[in-house]
Amino acid sequence: MDLKLKRGLLFLLGGLLVACAPLPRNPGADDLAHMRILSGVMSGRTVLGGEVYMPGDALIPSGSSLRLRPGTIVYVQPAESTKIDPEYLSSATELLIRGTLWIDGTARHPVRFIPLSRSVAGEPAWAGITLVDSVGSRIDQARIEYAETAILAIGSSPEIRGNQLRNNRYGIIAQQGSFPLISNNVVEHGEAGIFCWLGSSPQLIDNRVADHVEEGIFIDASSRPLLQDNQVTGNDLGLVLYDRRLAGNLSGVSGNREDLRLLTPDREQSP
Repeated sequence: MDLKLKRGLLFLLGGLLVACAPLPRNPGADDLAHMRILSGVMSGRTVLGGEVYMPGDALIPSGSSLRLRPGTIVYVQPAESTKIDPEYLSSATELLIRGTLWIDGTARHPVRFIPLSRSVAGEPAWAGITLVDSVGSRIDQARIEYAETAILAIGSSPEIRGNQLRNNRYGIIAQQGSFPLISNNVVEHGEAGIFCWLGSSPQLIDNRVADHVEEGIFIDASSRPLLQDNQVTGNDLGLVLYDRRLAGNLSGVSGNREDLRLLTPDREQSP
């Protein structure tokens, strides 16, 4: 079978599986009161499944772990003035991982993060998932929407596979020496898709990055990611980078207002 056709069928099948999955309900206050809580500093080994309520920031400290079982639904309470004691990175509700995160979603039973309300004027409802110096984390088959950054890796190298990241300001950011595996994800309908910053070299393999008002994939001058078999389409700028050699085969970069933009240290330069 033609490789592009096979990839298209896989994306279609994944969409059908998600469409067939039962829709999450709209919980009331009584429902939330009976759910497991994800909030505060959570030391040790935490395993959650079913319906989970995240009323504020949650921190998994170094040496601790959080596992979310297949089909888990995390209802996130948006807030603009939260902070994790003793630390925080965002004033919005955030899941901050300094230990280890395992999200064990499947195509039929993804793990979903659902804000209980949405901000006006398209502003993000919550901060998203941030991994800082995290070791051994993986995020498989999660559905993340309406976050400032769906997944932010700082000095961390998680496996990020098969996720649906839609309507976030930024999809995935890898920075400060992060080397994640980013494969088979759908990153759509945001301000920008995937960013590689400050000496980060992720593997970007077989992702769909589409319909962003700014960049689909941005690579700064200090980063050296592997780009392989990605579909980058419908963005304002498809692929933005400094070194043309990093782009490789551009057959999957098409249908953007500008497919490839090459930058220099002092100014932008169109190809």
